[in-house]
Amino acid sequence: MTNVNKNKPIQATAPSEDDEFYIAWGRETLKNNITFANEVLRQLVSLNVALLGGSIIFLDDKLLDSTFKLFIILAFLLSLIFSFAGIMPFGRYVDLRVAEDIRRHKRLVLSWKLYFLGTAGVLLGIGFILALAGILVHKP
Repeated sequence: MTNVNKNKPIQATAPSEDDEFYIAWGRETLKNNITFANEVLRQLVSLNVALLGGSIIFLDDKLLDSTFKLFIILAFLLSLIFSFAGIMPFGRYVDLRVAEDIRRHKRLVLSWKLYFLGTAGVLLGIGFILALAGILVHKP
């Protein structure tokens, strides 16, 4: 065993300006992640509403088989539902006097929002892929 004097002060150097800048930037980014995820989800809601409306009104059987149309509409609708669910407030009790509770709550909120964001994005991509495949496969 080593003999360590616990009363001896620790010697360290002050962080550089770059270190302080990146630490502050990292904290700002972490703080803004939930707000940014909400904004993206709101934009996905608007995009999905437009795509869903367009796919219902403008896609007819002359351009696309009705089977593809059904799955495209379903993918856009599910993407809309996941986007909308993601922007809803996250209602869990958190004690604002305990930093660890706040940290845990914010991480949970961000992980759920990223789940909804990722799922909505994948469904949106599936809708576009199905639309492209439906147009390429369609024989008038």
